[in-house]
Amino acid sequence: MKNPYDVLKMKEQELIRVRREMDALRIAAHLLAAEDPDASKPESQPKRQRLVEMP
Repeated sequence: MKNPYDVLKMKEQELIRVRREMDALRIAAHLLAAEDPDASKPESQPKRQRLVEMP
């Protein structure tokens, strides 16, 4: 049986990794949008959803 604290630590590390990946993707999307002249049109921008973090 796995130690619950070890599992929690592993999941927290995965969460940190995913958050970093999301930040990198946001930066890349921003840079790509800056290169695209049609990106300034509101209909070409994807709708963003708000992320709600649980404590």
